[in-house]
Amino acid sequence: MTKYLYLLLLLFSHTNVLGNPKYAKIDEQSKSVPDSLKTPVEIAEFLTSKLKNEDEKVRALYIWITHNIQYDVSQINGDFHYNSYDQMVRETINTRKGICGHYAQLFHHMCKIIGIESYVISGYTRQLDFDEISELNHAWNAVRINNQYLFIDNTFAAGYVDDRGDYVNEFSDDYFLISPKELIKTHVPFDPVWQFLDNPVNNVDFKNKDFSKLNIVGDFDYKDTISSMIGLDTIVRVRKRIDRIKKSGITNILIREYLTESEQQIENHRYGNWISSYNNIKKMVNNAKDQINMGINFDHIFIGYMNKRFRNPKIDDEQIKRTIEKANLHFYQGKNELKKSKKLLNELEYSGENLENSKSAKKYKQELIDFIIELERHLLEVEPSIVRNTDYANRYLKKWKLLRPWVPYE
Repeated sequence: MTKYLYLLLLLFSHTNVLGNPKYAKIDEQSKSVPDSLKTPVEIAEFLTSKLKNEDEKVRALYIWITHNIQYDVSQINGDFHYNSYDQMVRETINTRKGICGHYAQLFHHMCKIIGIESYVISGYTRQLDFDEISELNHAWNAVRINNQYLFIDNTFAAGYVDDRGDYVNEFSDDYFLISPKELIKTHVPFDPVWQFLDNPVNNVDFKNKDFSKLNIVGDFDYKDTISSMIGLDTIVRVRKRIDRIKKSGITNILIREYLTESEQQIENHRYGNWISSYNNIKKMVNNAKDQINMGINFDHIFIGYMNKRFRNPKIDDEQIKRTIEKANLHFYQGKNELKKSKKLLNELEYSGENLENSKSAKKYKQELIDFIIELERHLLEVEPSIVRNTDYANRYLKKWKLLRPWVPYE
């Protein structure tokens, strides 16, 4: 399970409620779609099919989402569990409700459908004219248009929570294609790379409302950092993220909680990797067992032939040869695979720190070791039969057919 903790927007002032005249026609056309359109794909393609410019396409998605997805106050402080982001998106489309994470994931999903580079950003916020930082996490989006990174906050644009804690569904156009230097004054990504600034504002400066760095050219190559993330192992990528966040300063509980979640993500990934390796070894062991049993089965078939002196029905030399060869092929292939799997299992160690995961890993490993040991005992019992029967078959087939009845078994 993946846990999502994208939470509330606080009451932000709404100034531009009428929209941008540049997009007046698109806005009017994008507020609704035919009722027959149910999926994100159908809706996104309908909204953007006649638009050419990327900003217009993004605008159409933004308008539809902010006018059709209702902020669900009842989900504030909720504990959400989804098997995938797709499940989260489906729920948002079906219920037409959600909180900031739902808005952000739906927008991101629709952007991918129409080929727009998009990101979901997690962080915290503060109203521009106030000192206090929101007590809850927030999620918003970034898009790359004409090689520029710009921000969109569908949640804040859709409405706000009033003084009584009720949600007011009132569109505000203050959160569309905002520049990094502007949004950083109210929205701080947990990971500074998502500020898209060459001189990121750290958490201490944000707390002190010191934005002087915005006027200074820096040397932080966020584009290169983002590009390099693609090829990184998950654990390495998350560890680098943690290092960047710590370097930016831990100034509030939201940052600390996010760091804790990131550490847990590493732990979960380590355990997931261990389980994946364990399951692959277990699959090898089961395959080895099947091969061994197939070899034993062919050995039994050979014994049946032999007990009837290869008659009734008559078994020709080629069939005798194939049967004993298959007995050897499958048996020893299984034996070798069992040996390899045992070696891999002995080398498999769990490096995580979670006590329950460590106990589970130890338990699973010991159970499979015991199973392998039992298989090895079985091998010792049945292998002599295959060896004897192979030797007999070789001697039998080399003999002149008239003398074969007198070929000794031992």
